[in-house]
Amino acid sequence: MLITMNRLVRYKAFQKLTISYFLLILLTVSVLSTYLFYFFSRNAVQEIDRNSRAMLSQISYASDVIYNQAMIIGNSLLTQPEITSFLNNTEENKTTNYHVFQQLSQIQSAYPHIYSIGIYRPSTKTVVDTAGLPFDSSLYAISAEQYMEFYPRSLTVPHRNNGVPLKFLTFLLYPDYSLLTTGNPLIYINVEEQSILTTIRKIGITDSANNVFVMSDEGKVLSHTDSNQFLDDLSETQYVQQILSEDMAENSFTANIDNKKHLIAYVKSEEMDWYFVSVTPYSSLISNIDHLRNVTLLVTGGIVLTGLLVSIFLSKSIYRPLSALFEKIIKNSASLKTSYIDEYQVIAEMFNSLLEKEKSMQFMIDRSSRTIQEHYLHSLLRSNSLDTSVPEELIQDIEEELSGSYFCVIVFKIDDMEPPRGGGAEGGQKPLLRFVLGNIAKEMLEPLGQCDYLITGENEAVAVCQFAKSERPEELKPALRNVQSFLKRYFKMTVSIGVGDMTYGRKNISFSYTSAQQYVKYRLIYGQESIMDALTTRPHIMTTLIYPTDCEKKLIEAVQSGKPDNIEEATEQFIQHISVGSVNQVITYSIQLLLSLLKHFDYLRHLPDSNFTEYLDAVTDIEGAENLAEIKSIFKKYGANICSLIEEKNHWINAQKHNIVIEKVQAYIQEHYAEPNLSLELVSNIAGLSPSYLGKLFKGATRQSFNEYLNQIRLEKAKELLASTNETAAKISESVGIYNTTYFSTLFKKKFGLSPSAFREQEAIKNKEMRND
Repeated sequence: MLITMNRLVRYKAFQKLTISYFLLILLTVSVLSTYLFYFFSRNAVQEIDRNSRAMLSQISYASDVIYNQAMIIGNSLLTQPEITSFLNNTEENKTTNYHVFQQLSQIQSAYPHIYSIGIYRPSTKTVVDTAGLPFDSSLYAISAEQYMEFYPRSLTVPHRNNGVPLKFLTFLLYPDYSLLTTGNPLIYINVEEQSILTTIRKIGITDSANNVFVMSDEGKVLSHTDSNQFLDDLSETQYVQQILSEDMAENSFTANIDNKKHLIAYVKSEEMDWYFVSVTPYSSLISNIDHLRNVTLLVTGGIVLTGLLVSIFLSKSIYRPLSALFEKIIKNSASLKTSYIDEYQVIAEMFNSLLEKEKSMQFMIDRSSRTIQEHYLHSLLRSNSLDTSVPEELIQDIEEELSGSYFCVIVFKIDDMEPPRGGGAEGGQKPLLRFVLGNIAKEMLEPLGQCDYLITGENEAVAVCQFAKSERPEELKPALRNVQSFLKRYFKMTVSIGVGDMTYGRKNISFSYTSAQQYVKYRLIYGQESIMDALTTRPHIMTTLIYPTDCEKKLIEAVQSGKPDNIEEATEQFIQHISVGSVNQVITYSIQLLLSLLKHFDYLRHLPDSNFTEYLDAVTDIEGAENLAEIKSIFKKYGANICSLIEEKNHWINAQKHNIVIEKVQAYIQEHYAEPNLSLELVSNIAGLSPSYLGKLFKGATRQSFNEYLNQIRLEKAKELLASTNETAAKISESVGIYNTTYFSTLFKKKFGLSPSAFREQEAIKNKEMRND
């Protein structure tokens, strides 16, 4: 037991198991107890409802008896001569009245529930009443529609019943109903409202909580356990409206009265159209409902406690296999020295650890197998011998996978996939793009036969396909088109494809690979996204092509002319001529043309700063070109570079000539700056050039205009004179060729930031300080 309690406190799984069983038992017991309690209380209410309706049926039967007795009394009175004579007599006779009173009293004595019987003769206004009640004129005012009418009323009689109104249920009989006139006599029978209440109390067990009453078909109270409600109109009450609207002999239903639930039961009498109604609060239907609820809860609690013990016992039995497994797991575990343990988590972590190890081992095995398989395929592609350290079992498995009779190697060349110079983000995309290419190629090609995928270069991948027949499947080319379309649509990547020749046996795979490599090179001619095989490339291989000397000559002349349009046209003709040959011829003749251009314009190498490494770069670019458009672009660029060099050489030669002219002009200005009429026009005549052209050359060489340079020479000379002589500024201005003293001062201040006089004073101070030092 201590071990079980220890597990219940410490182990989470044992707790959950125990709680689950306990909650199951608790739920079952609760549902069962609730259902039994509800079933018992519901049956008890139904039984009370049946008893209430049976009681009301007996009461309604009593009312029918009263009605029948009233009819019998009326009929018996009409058969007696004295009564008939009294009714028809038109004169008052005390003796006759007395005899009639005696007969009425004798009849009343046989019916104790009748309060009084009376006869009213309108001709003499004579009233004979066994109780001595005065005649109520309202009785005669009733408009009779049948032989006997019913009229509930309250009658106040002086000095009778302590002034409290008498409550009667009056039955009116009209002896001459067939000849009914205003003078007809009237027989009435008064039944006290309390007589019906007495009948109710005798038949049913009523108390202050029980609301039983009789009402007419108009909703007016005829008798009630609360006598104060006599003749109250209940037709506006909701449950009464439901009773009147149902038009049923008997029924029961529930209704909310004053926000409390009540059971309403009613029975309708057959003769009088009276409704006998019982209104009982639900809370009082079963007097011992609280005791029943408490007993139910007590029994339920006992069962629940027993269920807890049963839950622990069941958990112990179910937990035994898990406990044995768990103890083996934690036997030597030092990480579980805690007071609270989740067994499922510990087991899950252990199994996850084992699963991860198993996955890791399987991954390493698969990766090693894949690496060996790729190494084996690489050796087949290049006809190399396989490493002898590879286990023979793995080689046998790989050879079983390469058991196809015929093989075809397909080379995928990724277009525009050259490694970017200086690195960059594009280099990180290459492995992903190659991986995508491999997956898509295998998915598209494997329906045609076994397919293995290899990466053989920076932008090259290979698919080794196995076929049962020596002929390529017709679906191969459409499948390759689908690969190209998918890559272009979803990855914005294009590939050119070379389909190698079919070979027999895996030892000849290298021949298919070599042919595929040769065929894919023809994308240089056919452009990107081409699919090339032996049939496509045969016309180029079989063509004998002669080097186009005339195209070379035309291109040299175009470059010599320096016109881009001519260069482009000559290049186009050259490319068009060599495009019918093989790839090797295209590359060889293109390099030969570059070499011819290099030799023809060899004299440009003697230019300073000229760089002819462009030739080597151009050769490298041609060898790596992917299409003819790139070769054409290389020639255009190379030709444009030569044109630039030619223009640069011409400019250098001209610059040498111009430098001599500029030096002569500068020397002339140094010698004749004091002449006031010195100008660009004068110097241009001496140099033999136009003033505008000489002005451009002069500014290009000195970064100053002619006048700016002349003024600079004059002001520098004036500066020297101001510092070394005592001549006036005006005289110095004239001596340097500026005869306007004001203009001279303006130029001097703009050039040196001081006026000529201020500059002289500043220089004098400097000289004095130097002498003192």
